[in-house]
Amino acid sequence: MKGRIYIAGAFTTVVRSKCGQLGQLDNDPHFWEDPPTWGICRPDIRETLNQNDYVFYVLPMKSELPQMIFGYLRIREIITHAEAYHRPRLHLKKMGNKNPNGNIIVDANGDYNRYDANLHRDRFDKIKMHYAIGYQNDSSRLSTRRIRDLAPTFLAALNRIFGCRERRVIDAVSRWGKVLSADQVLELLAWLNQ
Repeated sequence: MKGRIYIAGAFTTVVRSKCGQLGQLDNDPHFWEDPPTWGICRPDIRETLNQNDYVFYVLPMKSELPQMIFGYLRIREIITHAEAYHRPRLHLKKMGNKNPNGNIIVDANGDYNRYDANLHRDRFDKIKMHYAIGYQNDSSRLSTRRIRDLAPTFLAALNRIFGCRERRVIDAVSRWGKVLSADQVLELLAWLNQ
């Protein structure tokens, strides 16, 4: 087991009721319907992960909430987007005319889904190869209250877990994300679930 942590720069809110008020609500990672999935952002990271690995998602500084982990996913399975499209259990994850949208980027034929509105067309061939499905009971999207409660000690926790002395979250996590050892994953989970 290993983990990855990165700043999900497109997320500005985790509050689903704000759909339409703030424009398009980011759809990846997709915690809006079960099971939790991750299929579009950071294909470079997704292709390096395996079953039982964890990924932790951090809000950007521009978010309406403090910069903090807003969710994590323990990977149950990685498949292609074409496989995901045809799984009945993932029906609600298909892209369509909805907000938040789904995060399966292909259509029924495995071609680029028009409902992505050309946002990821330039990386489509890479994105469509890896679609991560999480364990429902070992993945979580944190509530707004939990994010606010933990945020004041987030940087200190990162510095302790990573053995560094950074002054900003982005310096601890880095612009590209960070690989976590099994021990670091367990420490971060213990801190999140305290």
